[in-house]
Amino acid sequence: MEGWEGIRCKGGVGSLSGGELEVTGRISLLHHSVLDDFVFLAENIAEDVLPKQHMPSPGKLLMRILRETETECLKSIYPDLNLLLDDLAAAYKNLLEKLYEAGCRYVQFEGVKSILTDEAARLNNRVLRERPEGLFVAFHAATDMLIRLHGADAYFLNYDCGICDRSRLLWFVREREAVFGFVLSYYPDEEELDELQAKMEEVLNYIPVKHLTLCLPDADNLLNSSEEDEVKQWKTVELAKDMAARIFFA
Repeated sequence: MEGWEGIRCKGGVGSLSGGELEVTGRISLLHHSVLDDFVFLAENIAEDVLPKQHMPSPGKLLMRILRETETECLKSIYPDLNLLLDDLAAAYKNLLEKLYEAGCRYVQFEGVKSILTDEAARLNNRVLRERPEGLFVAFHAATDMLIRLHGADAYFLNYDCGICDRSRLLWFVREREAVFGFVLSYYPDEEELDELQAKMEEVLNYIPVKHLTLCLPDADNLLNSSEEDEVKQWKTVELAKDMAARIFFA
């Protein structure tokens, strides 16, 4: 969040969880730490691996600003909401162009926990429309948002999200390049993999395997991980590799 010019957390750097945001000026981008993260990733993978950059969706950032910034503070910088949308669109366009120049060809926007509004949907569509040509963008969100998106290359849904009715899931399979995500829990054990495999094999009776993906736990919940958590995360990666071998390489 604090990688953008014009946004900071009132509690200071590193205290974003639960802290309110403050808009200190027009939002823009000079250099975001995401760029350094991607360069590091790209330098440490095999040549036949496609690196993917994961980041909050534009709509999710918008809703956090509107929800966590004092109204008077925000209006002093942005008396018109459309001006805020313009600046966020320009900042994301700049970031995606810099990522593309660094070699990134695959971005995933995360918006599954964001509130759906007309402004958020409009901002997401604008950023998708203005992204660099050749940049593949997947979008992970609730179906209410995904239905309103235009231009994403893939649509990620949580199979067990509880808010996805079957008719909508089938609509996505039929009409769009939808992918159902099955998530390993915090933290899984070997016994859990059998249950997860059975669930995925049940779905394979209705849709092809290319519409399935296996996800690791959401990194948003691991910002302050301990050494013990790190050990468990690496164990989760190993279990994910085992699960992927069962489903995709059997």
